[in-house]
Amino acid sequence: MKPRTILTFLFLVLVLIVGLSYTRISLHKASAPPEPPRAPSLSESPVRVYGRVEPLGREVFVGPQQSRRVTRIFVKEGQGVKAGQVLCELESDIERQSLRVAGARAEELARRLDLALDDLSRKEKLLASDAIAEFDVSQKRLEVKLLRQQLATAKEEVELRKRELATLTLRSPIEGLVYKFDVRVGEQLTPQDYERIVLGKQEKQVRVYIESFWTGNVHVGDRLIIRDSETLAVLGEGRVTAISPYVGTRDFRTEDALERLDTKYAQAILRMEGIREIPIGKMVLCERPKSGK
Repeated sequence: MKPRTILTFLFLVLVLIVGLSYTRISLHKASAPPEPPRAPSLSESPVRVYGRVEPLGREVFVGPQQSRRVTRIFVKEGQGVKAGQVLCELESDIERQSLRVAGARAEELARRLDLALDDLSRKEKLLASDAIAEFDVSQKRLEVKLLRQQLATAKEEVELRKRELATLTLRSPIEGLVYKFDVRVGEQLTPQDYERIVLGKQEKQVRVYIESFWTGNVHVGDRLIIRDSETLAVLGEGRVTAISPYVGTRDFRTEDALERLDTKYAQAILRMEGIREIPIGKMVLCERPKSGK
C-alpha cells in the first residue's frame, strides 16, 4: 500500500476513536444526576435591616399628672434646655388657694402654740408657789402637746400643697433638646398627651430591628451604612453599640415585598456618627457591605 493511503487510514481511525470517546463521555455526563445548587451563605451576603432614628438614650416624654389648661409657655421646638428648666405652666388657681389656706392654718396654730407656751410657763411658776392646783398645769400641758401635733400636721399639709402646685409646672428632667412641643396657651393638656412634649439628647441613634436569621451576623462594633428608606440616599454611617438578648415583633411595617408578619426581631442600637439633621422617628435602611466591618 502506498504511504498516503496508510496515513489516510490511520487518520480516519483516530477520528473514529476520538468521536467514540467524546460520545461516551457525553452520555456519561447526561446520565449522571445533577449537582445540588450551592446554598447562599448569609455570612457572605450584605446585611440589610430597618430601624428608626431616636435621640441617644431614647426619647423623654413630659406630661402633666392631671388635666389642666396651659397658661404660660417658656420654650419652643429646637431649643436646648437644661435639667430642671421650666417648659410650661398649667392652670393652678385651685392649688394656689389651697396653699394659702394651708399656710394660714399653720400660722394660726403657731400663734396659738406660742400663747399656750407662755400661759404654761406662767402657770408652772404659780404651781411652784402653790398658787394653783396641779390639775390646771396638767391641762395646759396637754393643750400644748395637742397644738404641737396639730401644727406638725398643718406644716405637712403645706408641704403637700406645695408639691401639688409644683406638678403644674412642667420642667425638663434632662439636659438636651426640645424635639417636639405641640402645646399652645389655652389648650387643655391631659396625662394622655405625653407624646406632645418630646425631649432628648442632641446626639442620635438608630434602633435597628434585626431579623432573627441575621442575629448571628451582626455584632457589636460593626459599621453600617445608613440610607433613607424611601429614596435609598446615603445619609451617613454608624456603629453598632449594643444588641438585645431577646427577640420579638416590631411595631411598624416597611415597603419590603418579602417582609413577613411572623418574623421575629432582635433590637440593636446603632450610634450615628456626625449626623444630626435627620428627624427623630424617621425610618432608615441600614446596610453592611460584603467587605465586612
